[in-house]
Formats: sequence, structure tokens, C-alpha cells
Amino acid sequence: METSIPDVIWDTGMDRVFEALFTRRRRMILFMLKQDSPRQIVDFLPRSVGAQSTETELRHDDLPRLASLAYINWDRAADEVSRGQRFDEIEPMLELLENHADELPDNWPQR
Repeated sequence: METSIPDVIWDTGMDRVFEALFTRRRRMILFMLKQDSPRQIVDFLPRSVGAQSTETELRHDDLPRLASLAYINWDRAADEVSRGQRFDEIEPMLELLENHADELPDNWPQR
């Protein structure tokens, strides 16, 4: 019995998409930019204790990674983030997640 695997599974562009969506903070950044772009970096920071470590991770991991994938443009001087030249590549996945979130099983994925 032969199994048919969709071509999208083999597409190397999907590796970029899943790398971008790998962490909660990156998913939040991308969803926020989908709603409104550009945004100030402060929009991505929690308003609670521990924000300093979050800001460090944001500036040294999440933003550089999303910028290297070309999903965002990061203007360090203005502390501003906007949609990058490849944002249209990830936007369909963001829309898919947004539009079908209620179809996922309860408590999925398992914590």
C-alpha cells in the first residue's frame, strides 16, 4: 500500500515557516504584525516581572531569527518591527491557524 504525501511536506519553504512558528513569542509577534504593521518592540513585551529577560530573548533570538527569515523588518534605531519581504509566505499559515483553531481537539497539543 502506497501512501500519498502532499508536495507541501517536501517544500523547504515549510522549514522556514515552522522555524518561525516554533516559539509562542514568535507566533505572537507574527500574529500581531498580521493585524497591524509596523509595531513598536514594546508591544511584544509583557507588562510584568521578568520583562527584562524576555526583552533580552526578544532582541537576541526572536527578532534576529524572524528578520533572517525575512518575515520581519527590524529597525533597531527606531525600535520598530514591520512585515518583511517574505511575510506573504507565512501569512496563509497564520490565517489557517486563526480560522481553524476551534477545529483542533480539546487540550491539543498535550502539555
